[in-house]
Amino acid sequence: MSSLISPACAPPEQALSRREVMAAGAAGLALAALPAPALAAAPPALAELIARITEGAVPERSKITFDIPQLVENGNSVDVAIEVESPMTQADHVRWIHIIAEKNPFPDVARFHLSPRSGRADIRATLRLATSQKVVAIASLNSGGYVMADADIVVTLSACIDGG
Repeated sequence: MSSLISPACAPPEQALSRREVMAAGAAGLALAALPAPALAAAPPALAELIARITEGAVPERSKITFDIPQLVENGNSVDVAIEVESPMTQADHVRWIHIIAEKNPFPDVARFHLSPRSGRADIRATLRLATSQKVVAIASLNSGGYVMADADIVVTLSACIDGG
């Protein structure tokens, strides 16, 4: 048998059979018939959110004061105060404080960056909560550690129901 001079001279590859085309079409129709929620990714669990923020490290439950009301009438305006015990010196300070509301459409609610020039690791903010849920505050220390506190909040009038 002689060798081919160029690949263009090679015999054409076998085309798909009618059976293969029908199987591929049926698979496509079955995929299109799935309900949209089945295709949507489930929201990540709270543990996954915390692990993503702390890069897999397990935060300690100490040195942080998390002041948030346990019962909220209006989820559009929830006051929160977070204070981390830290001297806020160049050698020992809080790098950032992150707030997670696990059932909000966007669970990463806020992140506050701090430095020794901040003076204190003490923040105040107003949050919107979509529904009753657990709210978590995580602080990153310059030593590489993390501290956290959480609270279960009951919301009677939900926010974020208009998609915003």
